[in-house]
Amino acid sequence: MKHPKFITTLSLLACILFLSNCVVPYESARMLPKGAMELKGSYTHASERYDGESASINDGLGFGFGYGVTDRINVKLRYERLFLSDSDGEGLNYIAFGPKFALIPNKLAVIFPFGAYTYDGESTWGVHPNLMATFPGKSNKFEATVGARTDIFFEEDADLLIGLNLGLGISQDLDRWAVRPDFGLIINPGEDGVLLSFGVGFSYNILPGGGKR
Repeated sequence: MKHPKFITTLSLLACILFLSNCVVPYESARMLPKGAMELKGSYTHASERYDGESASINDGLGFGFGYGVTDRINVKLRYERLFLSDSDGEGLNYIAFGPKFALIPNKLAVIFPFGAYTYDGESTWGVHPNLMATFPGKSNKFEATVGARTDIFFEEDADLLIGLNLGLGISQDLDRWAVRPDFGLIINPGEDGVLLSFGVGFSYNILPGGGKR
């Protein structure tokens, strides 16, 4: 038997990702250098697991833009369209903007996106801090990132959600582009069940002057 309150809470307030999905971030601790720009696209699928049963929640298409203010401070813009399963085409929109800070360059970073989910003419606002630890490979072709996030919504009756994810970066040159598969889960400490997500993102960097980092 499905848990309606759990599905409603996660679908309408936090979605999948990214995770969120909730919206899945498809981010690593790697930073854009000063003056560089990033273009990003992604696809994400989310499902709910509760009491031994599973159910599809949504599919998401995302687009993002990043800019290197300095080598240690970036800004990120993200839009996500989430198509709810079994909803006759209904869906949610998510848009967020916020800074990303390097704590240990290219190894540990934190991002603070501030954004809103909109559904059926209503909006839910929140902040979604995300801490990322990246483990680079020996070459510039592979990296793995472990992320932890909380979704804090401003409505009084909104639950606090906790998300964990494992993302990979695969490329011939991670400074230029990357394919980013991602696996994640979201839990609501006040409810049973978990939300699972899987997706893949692609990012392309435009470096200043066309040069390498």
